[in-house]
Amino acid sequence: MLDLRGMTRVAILGGGTAGWLAALYLRKALQPHVEVLLISAPEIPIVGVGEGGILNFITALKQLDIPLFEFMSETNAVHKLGFVYEGWRKNNKDPNDYFYHMFPIIEDTSPIVTMMVNHDIPVSYITDSIQLREKNISQIELTHMLTQQKLKNNFNSSFHFDTYKVGQYLRKIALKRGVIHREGLYKDIQRHTENGLVTALLVNDECIPVDFVIDASGFSRQILGKKMMGEWQSFQESLSLNTAIPFHLKHTQKNPDLVTRSTAMNAGWVWQIPLQERIGAGYVYNSNFISAEQAVDEVEQWLGHAIEPIRTITFEAGFYKEIWKGNVLAIGLASGFVEPLEATSIGQTLQQLRLFMNIIFECQAVVSKSSVDYFNKQNANAWYEIRDFIAMHYDTGREDTPFWKFVSKDLVFSSQYLSLKKCWQHRMPKDIELMCYTMGFTSLFGRYSWITIAQALGIIKADATVADLMAVPVEEQKELISFMQRLKKKLGK
Repeated sequence: MLDLRGMTRVAILGGGTAGWLAALYLRKALQPHVEVLLISAPEIPIVGVGEGGILNFITALKQLDIPLFEFMSETNAVHKLGFVYEGWRKNNKDPNDYFYHMFPIIEDTSPIVTMMVNHDIPVSYITDSIQLREKNISQIELTHMLTQQKLKNNFNSSFHFDTYKVGQYLRKIALKRGVIHREGLYKDIQRHTENGLVTALLVNDECIPVDFVIDASGFSRQILGKKMMGEWQSFQESLSLNTAIPFHLKHTQKNPDLVTRSTAMNAGWVWQIPLQERIGAGYVYNSNFISAEQAVDEVEQWLGHAIEPIRTITFEAGFYKEIWKGNVLAIGLASGFVEPLEATSIGQTLQQLRLFMNIIFECQAVVSKSSVDYFNKQNANAWYEIRDFIAMHYDTGREDTPFWKFVSKDLVFSSQYLSLKKCWQHRMPKDIELMCYTMGFTSLFGRYSWITIAQALGIIKADATVADLMAVPVEEQKELISFMQRLKKKLGK
């Protein structure tokens, strides 16, 4: 049992996006007498890999009473409608080899999506997002569409943003709301001799008493990884990329792009995340197939100009099996990481914070071991969903380079994913079979997202829709046919 009823201080170690989000959530939820203290070391650089959010990021800003358009102006943010994948099925020299994964709209669109798969129309066209992106509309135009309540928009959006500026902006908001910030060098923890709970943090040779600790220390994983020796679950067999080289690019069109571009390369892929003044980019790759120098050369040949690499980041895809141990919770990069495909890092962080806060308050701050076990199990399920959904992007059949041949022949897909894939040869994906990933957590990738990628890669074919469409009532079938006629006319098909 963990009794937090008498707590007077919660400490957060780490001043990145995850740390400041945790501080804001805790400050909003806890009683005023409980101090929320964030400790950061200014000399430790903030990793700027994940500069994009998904839909739960917008939800978080609203929950934290942060005005969306103030956030945009303060963080160099631009609207994001989804993702485009270039060269994943053939190679990046084929301009026609691309597909979209746009954010879904809220309404249940199951029969329509099924009909679109039946007609070989990419399901992302159910929204207006692709047309908006291809028109390269301005941020002002899109903001106007989002703020006009009388308009019924047929698209959904999140943000691309400058990670460093997000940290600075959230810090400013948090300090105004009463969060205490101390800059100092974390050195160690002190633990209770009997129950093992963390009783203090050693910072700049000073012992700071604590009742609960959030480890948001990023890849350094100062507490859970280095002091509490958490058990690591590697995803290396399924997600083999292990190195990233970020760099900056200039905009090449009038307005910032409205999607994250993910372009397949010889040994991995390049991300391009548009901001107001520049594009944040990077090559993430498997170092067993290419060196850092070769990676830079490949990017420069592809772009046709030189780049200035910011640094080289190495990582292993995976997560800690128990991120809540005693009175310590690890979140964000400190809890796990996979390659930045589909912007999972911040999305998963928000999932962790949401369930943690729910448990604390449902249990009235007296937390049973079973509740902590439940949290860790559901966190693991969410990571398994991330692993399988990201791995599906590599189920392409490409074999034109040694890396892609390795992916095709030797990458290990989980039995869970292979079972789903086998079923999807005969019918469409179902919500109930995806629940194994989502109990306790809200799914980062719902049925629509799985269908979008699986359709694009040929994992789901038109034949798989027959049984689903036959189950649709006759009158509704007529409406679906009418919708398809209008959609085809709109798309010029």
